[in-house]
Amino acid sequence: MSLLYSFVKHSGRIGLPLYFGKLEINGKENVPIGKPYIVAPNHQSAFLDAIIMGVYCKRPMHFLTRSDVFGPPFGHILRGMNMMPVYRLRDGYEKLKKNEEVFAKCDALLKQGIPVLIFPEGNMGDGHFLRPLTKGTSRMAIQAQASIQDDVMILPVGINYFHHDRPRYKCIVNYGKPLRVRDYLDLYNEHPAKGLIKLKNDLSENIKELLILPSKEDYETKVQALNQHQELYDYKEVKKRIAEGNYQIAKFKTGFKWIPKLLSIFNPLSIGVVHFIMNRIIKERQFTSSIKYILGLILSGIWWVILFISATLIWNWKIGIVATIISIVMLFLRSDLKKRTDEL
Repeated sequence: MSLLYSFVKHSGRIGLPLYFGKLEINGKENVPIGKPYIVAPNHQSAFLDAIIMGVYCKRPMHFLTRSDVFGPPFGHILRGMNMMPVYRLRDGYEKLKKNEEVFAKCDALLKQGIPVLIFPEGNMGDGHFLRPLTKGTSRMAIQAQASIQDDVMILPVGINYFHHDRPRYKCIVNYGKPLRVRDYLDLYNEHPAKGLIKLKNDLSENIKELLILPSKEDYETKVQALNQHQELYDYKEVKKRIAEGNYQIAKFKTGFKWIPKLLSIFNPLSIGVVHFIMNRIIKERQFTSSIKYILGLILSGIWWVILFISATLIWNWKIGIVATIISIVMLFLRSDLKKRTDEL
């Protein structure tokens, strides 16, 4: 386990519940024990999706993700987090050959009992619904099963963000019933294309069952409902309420936006730097939550250390502790007030 992977995993046990207002995880009993398995979640938020999966997996996990995000400045970070590039036709026909080496490494990892994650949609999307799956996951799974004696399983996962851009909103992670790849081998051996399509379609339906908003029907209204006042309910209740239209779109008090801005002065490093990077550097919305989480975790920690040391040197360590606690409380108070004063 690399040092970066270990840091992200162990810090995530504290950081993720703090970043999300609430974090609900369902279906842990569905995670295969003693079997090689491929993790197949929906993909909405860059490497935050992978962080969530890795933090709550007992064993170190390796991740396949699109090759174009491995350029600067994220390449070294992603590799340090056990991520491997997977190449698509749009990356160039010659680069597709590199996938054979990557899949061979995945086979070796699975044989060792190390789970491998692949995003079956093939790319990121900022919609809450599931997009059409590619055949890549099915192809990798069947190839792995051909070289592994034990049953290879595919674990469908549904990640439900209540808001894609902002912290302190709820996130629900659902682990579904695993698919047994061997069950598709007869059809694949008889007709490879049909075998791949059948496995892909079954995986798609399984993931949709784990999402609050599986489709785009009446999408904008349902997203507004998801963003507001649904966080008290568990997954089944939220999905039922939204499907039945049992919700009310709230009106926010936008006139008090100055309050969260005023509270920002208690955390100038983390809030200021993150705000600058999000507005000047990050262009893809799907990276928003991931960057906010990583930078917020690192910069907040640095700021609180600086604050404690400064206050201790100027006054004493008791004042240092009090100042640091006030800064922490104000950070979370700012985020929670922002939820109630921003228009969605």
